[in-house]
Amino acid sequence: MEETNNIYEIYKNLDEVKNYVFNDVNEENIELQEADISRCVFKNCKIINSDFENSSFSNIEFQNCDFSNSKFVGANFVRVTFKNCKLIGCDFTESSLYDIKVEESNLKYINLNLATLKNVTINKTNLQNSSISEAKLKNVNFKENDFQNCQLFRTKLKGIDFRTCNIEGIIVGLEDIKGMLVNDMQALGLSKLLGIIIK
Repeated sequence: MEETNNIYEIYKNLDEVKNYVFNDVNEENIELQEADISRCVFKNCKIINSDFENSSFSNIEFQNCDFSNSKFVGANFVRVTFKNCKLIGCDFTESSLYDIKVEESNLKYINLNLATLKNVTINKTNLQNSSISEAKLKNVNFKENDFQNCQLFRTKLKGIDFRTCNIEGIIVGLEDIKGMLVNDMQALGLSKLLGIIIK
């Protein structure tokens, strides 16, 4: 795999970005719409306020990267790993994420509205004030994540285990939480949705 720090030049000159190691890329406000990126590794990259709309990412590793405030609207992710990454304020509206692993990352204020998540594992990650409304979740595993004040409205949570996560202040509807797995303390907090007063 060839190592480089100039993703924009490669994208402009190739139909497909494949088999590269991107190390210490530092870019801002770049446009990579409809990019086809596969079998690449991104290490210590900072690509913020950029536009990846309708792009495709497959067999990718992101390590210690910062994509804060970037747009991934309508993008496709297949077999992608995020490790210790910042995706603060990123827009993944109507994106598709399959076979994804996210670990020890910061996803505060992320927008996953109308997204499809299948075979996704998220561990020890901050999702405070994020929005995952009207999303489709299948075989999604959450462990030790912070969902405080997260909006999950009109997203079916049946069978999804939140017992090790912080769900304080989440915004959900009664239909959304049917079959959701929670611990005793979480159940007390969610009881307010039912209008139950526990003394």
